[in-house]
Amino acid sequence: VWVQHHGVMRTLRTSSNSQLAEQVLGPMCAGDVIAGVAFAHLRRPGPPAIRARPTDDGGWQLDGHAPWATSWGIANWFCVAAASDRDEIVWVKVPGSTSLGFAATPLALPVFAHTGTVAFTFDDYRVAPTDVISVADLASWRQADRRQAAIGQPAVLGVAARAIALLGERSDTDSVDAAVRLGDELALRWQRDDQLVVARESVEMMSEHRAACLNLARRSTTALLASVGGAGMDLSHPAQRLAREADFYVIQAQTADGRSAVLRSI
Repeated sequence: VWVQHHGVMRTLRTSSNSQLAEQVLGPMCAGDVIAGVAFAHLRRPGPPAIRARPTDDGGWQLDGHAPWATSWGIANWFCVAAASDRDEIVWVKVPGSTSLGFAATPLALPVFAHTGTVAFTFDDYRVAPTDVISVADLASWRQADRRQAAIGQPAVLGVAARAIALLGERSDTDSVDAAVRLGDELALRWQRDDQLVVARESVEMMSEHRAACLNLARRSTTALLASVGGAGMDLSHPAQRLAREADFYVIQAQTADGRSAVLRSI
């Protein structure tokens, strides 16, 4: 929720709609207003999931379906991305509640049900000019997003670190030995993560590192689950939660590069 909130703040800081930015950035910085975002659908191939058409008053009409938006019931408003027929990315502000032409459908998710993740549907939804955040070249955005999404995997390495720490606290030798081996690999992955963030190497190399981090997290959480046995499947036990979190990061910020790197690593 907070990661997406900060992403919206960065989008607003570069917005040409200075009046809107001045209106909402202060309360957002203070945490008095929370914003969500819906843009992952732009990474999908094929026709635009949400199409934006200009209206006569300088606003936009949205039609389509965004399958993933977090913070429903938490965020006061959402920053939604759509694609125009002129290959533009159109960022608009929509309310944090349903309205004419705008609906939200809750998703039943195994990892973070309390984050209010929903799917958005737009049907002739009208956006006023005052709620248009920015309009930019879609191809340029996709190029930048492709690179940004490939940089580093500190969150999934944190999941691995927690699983390894719990594994190392077990009393049997096999668990402790596994924790040592996985811990050594984790240290190398942290080092590689730092190197990639600084060097900004090729998307292919960063995607391979991302896949390796995901692999490490899944093996670490599987090792913890094997060590604790059936107790680890209880919803109160961290082993099952960490395993589900490791799986979530397989699809979080997933691009075509990331998906291909994961499939090659299997």
